[in-house]
Amino acid sequence: MAQEVWARDAWELADEVRAGEQSAAELLDVSLARIEKLDPTLNAICHLDADVSRARADEIDAQVAAGEDPGPFAGIPMGVKELAEVVGWPSTHASVPYKDAVSDFDCTEVARLREAGAVITAQTTSPEHGTVSFTSTPLHGVTRNPWNPERTPGGSSGGSAAAVASAMFPACTGSDGGGSIRIPCSYSGLFGMKTTFGLLGGGPGHPDYPSLTSVHGPMVRSVRDAARYVDACAGPTLTDFMSLPKPPVPFEELLTTGEAVERLRGKRAAWTATLGHAVTDPEVEKRAHEAALALVDLAGLELLDIPVELPKPGMSWGILSSLGTAAWHLDDVRDHFDDLTEVHRAGMEMMEHLRGSGVFKAIRRRHELMTAIAEVWSQVDVLLTPTTATPAFEAEGVFAAEVAGREVNLMGLSAAFTAPFNMSGQPAASIPCGLVDGLPVALQVVARRHEDELCIAAGALLEEARPWPKLAPLAYE
Repeated sequence: MAQEVWARDAWELADEVRAGEQSAAELLDVSLARIEKLDPTLNAICHLDADVSRARADEIDAQVAAGEDPGPFAGIPMGVKELAEVVGWPSTHASVPYKDAVSDFDCTEVARLREAGAVITAQTTSPEHGTVSFTSTPLHGVTRNPWNPERTPGGSSGGSAAAVASAMFPACTGSDGGGSIRIPCSYSGLFGMKTTFGLLGGGPGHPDYPSLTSVHGPMVRSVRDAARYVDACAGPTLTDFMSLPKPPVPFEELLTTGEAVERLRGKRAAWTATLGHAVTDPEVEKRAHEAALALVDLAGLELLDIPVELPKPGMSWGILSSLGTAAWHLDDVRDHFDDLTEVHRAGMEMMEHLRGSGVFKAIRRRHELMTAIAEVWSQVDVLLTPTTATPAFEAEGVFAAEVAGREVNLMGLSAAFTAPFNMSGQPAASIPCGLVDGLPVALQVVARRHEDELCIAAGALLEEARPWPKLAPLAYE
């Protein structure tokens, strides 16, 4: 049974639980057994709540037996990224100064997943406050990629990526402030979806108002799972004044009826492997370009040869993102800088001494980026790029490397293609498109704000025509 169950998609298993054909308790047993077997190698789980999870799974089975519908994720065991709040669980944000903190509430995402029938089972590892694209902290050590444990699963949703790609869970939560869903999905062979900013309402707790770049979202293996996840979590909240109304038609319905694909057909598209400033490994560029051309053919897109020249978002994105973190945490860590990881410490020190002129410059730079993006989207409907410049790098992390003969920093390695669209708030998907040196790489599809279904449609077309391995090799050992 376990060999058949753990490799299947969340939506399919949930529908079987709802129909009484599958047991939530048995699904949980499968996940717990796989965590026990695989996590000593991957180190993706930093807190496990087996007893409460078992009680919840039994409750869902009882609901089904009574003729009730527990919801679209009925009985699905899920991991929750360390940066999200779960009542009664550690609230460390992977940071030593918070090592004893415990949350007294569920964030909106977790609350809505519970309402949808999910069994919230474990906490997955993240870099400290989500500041880097690899997952390694003094609190929890190094998290590893199930495609190759010597490599990183990415960050900051690295633990979630490793857990899903190794089939410890069918789905986990993620969040993306500069690529933190799409980067680990690219490195770990998953479908990753960053929604339009505000679509998944945030709070309670520490909102992301100062930076306005971060969104919550799914870490999953299939496009339909992503659509169902967004449907379950989307909608406004009173604690998030930037949150948006729930879409009138569920994304899963748009997907399964074919309407999403029809909306994509014939749209204008452009391809870029540089955004005007980035550099990509030639083999990664080749795989992503092949997938882009396949998508153009499958969707009947009009491929336009236009210049895509965007300003580098690095400094502006770094300042605005650090403002969001500092607003809630600088006072707590000011006397504990020596306990922070290198990048987080540098960000907090920068915030400690930041002048108003630096903030003004960052705001102007963001506006320049938005203006350049608007010019591109005046000519196209979707933009196609590699998701990351290279496959996954060393698990312990790097801060610079040579790519195609050029020295690039960590931003250039991982976030050069992803961070600009956090700044603009646009939806973007990372779609697996092949292997380089035995490691997954991905195509990124970016659409206008509020046209998330185009990204979902692109993923669905490629998933059917160019199916990717749903699981990493370690999952089968």
